[in-house]
Amino acid sequence: MTFLLFLILFALLTIPHEFGHFIFAKMFGVKVYEYAIGFGPKIFGYKGKETSFALRLIPIGGFVKMAGVDDLNTEDLNIEPEEKIPEDRKFYNKPAWQRFFILFAGSLMNFVIAILLFVSIFLIGIPEPVPIVDKVLSDKPASVAGFLPGDKILYINGVKIEKTSDAVEIITNSIKSPQDKKTITVIVQRGEEEVALQVTPEWSEDRKGGVIGVSFKTIPKKYSLIDSIRNGISEFFNTLLLIFLLIKALFSGAQGVVVSGPVGIAKMTGEVASLGMVYFLNFAALFSAQLGIFNLLPIPALDGGRILFIIIEKIRGKRIETRKEETVHWIGLLVLLFFMLIITIFDILR
Repeated sequence: MTFLLFLILFALLTIPHEFGHFIFAKMFGVKVYEYAIGFGPKIFGYKGKETSFALRLIPIGGFVKMAGVDDLNTEDLNIEPEEKIPEDRKFYNKPAWQRFFILFAGSLMNFVIAILLFVSIFLIGIPEPVPIVDKVLSDKPASVAGFLPGDKILYINGVKIEKTSDAVEIITNSIKSPQDKKTITVIVQRGEEEVALQVTPEWSEDRKGGVIGVSFKTIPKKYSLIDSIRNGISEFFNTLLLIFLLIKALFSGAQGVVVSGPVGIAKMTGEVASLGMVYFLNFAALFSAQLGIFNLLPIPALDGGRILFIIIEKIRGKRIETRKEETVHWIGLLVLLFFMLIITIFDILR
C-alpha cells in the first residue's frame, strides 16, 4: 500500500512538472522527441504525431527530450539526425526568454499543483481539535479522576471552555514546577448530565507545565470556495518561506535538518497517509512546492542550472557553446546521482 501511495505521489508531482516543459516547448515550436515519466527501460509507450509518450521503469523524475538538447534514455527513440531538424525548431536556437519559460514551466506547474492541493484541503476541511475527550491514557491523572472518552469539557475552575486551546492553556498553567500539586475542578458533559471531576495535573517537561493525560477529538472545519482559495494561496507562500529557511539551514550546517531520498520519501508517504486524506494531500502539496524550488536551484542538470546559463548568456552578450554547456550538465547530473545514491543508503540504514 505504501508503494502504491508513493507512486500516486510520484505521478501527482512528476506528470505536471514534465507537462509544463512539454506544453511550453510545443507552444514555442520546439520539436519534442519524447515525454517520459520515470527513467530506465520503457514499460509502456505510445507514438504520437511527432512525440513519443513513455512510462519508464524507475519511478524517480522524468524528462522531456527536445531537439538540440542532450538527455538520458534516447537510444530507443529513433531520433532523426540533428542536421535534419529545422534550426528554428531546436531548443538552443530559440530566444532566451522562450528558453527561460520552457525551463521554468516545470516548477511553475509544481507551484500550481501545490496551490490546488492546499485549496482542496480547506474545501475538504482542516482537522481542528474540539474540547471533547477522545482517549484517556492509563495510569495518568485523568484516568485516576474518572475521565471517559466522549466527555465534553465545559468548565475548568469556573472558566467556560470554548476551544481546546482554552483547556490546554489552563491545565498547562495550573502548575509551575514538578513539585506543584494542585487539584483543579473540571465540569464535563457526559450524555445528558454534567459531572464534576477533581484532577491533579502532573508536570510535563516538554510543556513546562501540567498535563492530565487525555487527547482531544478533531472534526473537519470546512471553508467556502473563496476562503479556501485565499487560505490555499497564503499557505503556499508560507510554505515557500519555510522551504527557503530550510535550505538556508541546510547550507549553514544547522543540526536536525535531514535530507531524504526516494526510500525515505516512500516511508514518509505511508506514515502520513495513515493519518488520513487531508494529511496526505498536505504532504503532497509541501513536496510539490519543495520539488519546484529544488529544480530552480542553480545546479547543473537542474532547470535552475540551465536558467543560470541563460542569465550568463545575457550578461556576456553571446551564447555559450552548446556542447560545453551540455558537458557541464552531464557532470552535474552524475554528481546529483552520486548524492542520490548516498542519501538512499542513509535512508535504508535509518
